[in-house]
Amino acid sequence: MSDDILFDSKNYFYLGNYQSTINEINKKSRQIQDKSLKSEADYYLYRSYIAQGNYELVLTETRGNDHPTVCGLQLLATYLLNPQDNRENAMVTVTQWIADGIVRNNYHLQVIIATVFFNEQLFEDALRILNECDSVEGYAMLIQLYLKIDRLDLAQKAYENMKKIVDPDATPALLALSWINIFNGEEKLKSALSIFEEMSERYGATPLLLNGQAVCALSMRRFEKAESLLLESIDKNQKNADTISNIITCYINMKKPNEIIQRYLNQLKSLQPNHVWTVAVNDAEQLFDQSKSRFN
Repeated sequence: MSDDILFDSKNYFYLGNYQSTINEINKKSRQIQDKSLKSEADYYLYRSYIAQGNYELVLTETRGNDHPTVCGLQLLATYLLNPQDNRENAMVTVTQWIADGIVRNNYHLQVIIATVFFNEQLFEDALRILNECDSVEGYAMLIQLYLKIDRLDLAQKAYENMKKIVDPDATPALLALSWINIFNGEEKLKSALSIFEEMSERYGATPLLLNGQAVCALSMRRFEKAESLLLESIDKNQKNADTISNIITCYINMKKPNEIIQRYLNQLKSLQPNHVWTVAVNDAEQLFDQSKSRFN
C-alpha cells in the first residue's frame, strides 16, 4: 500500500518532472501518515526542490532535523548552493559520515553522497559508496557511473541486477536500458530513441526525456532534430546543465557562430563549474594563456 501511495510521485521524479513530484506528494499528504512513509515522501519532495534549485527552501524547512537522510539533503542543498565555496566542508562531512558508519544501509544517503561525488567527477568514490546499494535509484546511478568510465560490461551487469528488484517495464529500468543502448550505438540507438519518444508521449516531455532523444539524434548526426529537442528542453528549464552541454555539442557540429557557442559555454561554467565541458574549456584556456605568456 505504501508503495502505491508514492508510486506516481516516484515515477515523476525518475522522469525529471520535479514539480509534478511535489504536487503529487502535497496532494496525498493526508494519506502519508506512517513515519517511514513520511520520511520517504520528504526525501523525494526535497530532492525535487533541490533539482529545481530551491536550495534555501530546503535548508529552511529542514533546519533542526538531525535525521541522517535529512542531514544528507541539507548537505546536498548547501553544496549545490555554491559548489566552489562549500566543496571542502562537504567532503570533510561526507568522509566523517562514512567513517562513522551512518551511510551503511541508508540507500537515500548513499545516493546523495554519490551525487556529490559525481558532481566532483570523483567517479571511483561514487562507485564505492554505491557498491552495496540495493535500491532502484542506486542501481540507476550505478549504471550511469559505469557508462561514464566506459565499463559497458559492468553497466549491463548492474542492469540485470536492477531487474531483480524492479519490473523491466518500469520507468527506471526503461531509462537505464536506454542509456545502455545509446552507449552501444548503431542499431541500438533506434531502440533507445523509441523508448524516450514513447515515454514522452505517455508522461509528457521533460528535460530528461528530451535530452535522451537529443543525444540519440546527435549520435545519428540529425543535428537539426537535436537542436529542436534541446531548445524545447531549454524552454522547460533554462538551467539544465545537460541541455546546455548537449546544445554546445550540437552547435559545434552545426558550425554555429562562435559567439553563440561561447554564450552557452559561459552559462555552463556558471551552472556547473566541474562539468566535463567546463573543465576541458578551462584547461584549454589555461594552456593557451601559458603558451601566450612565453611570447610576451
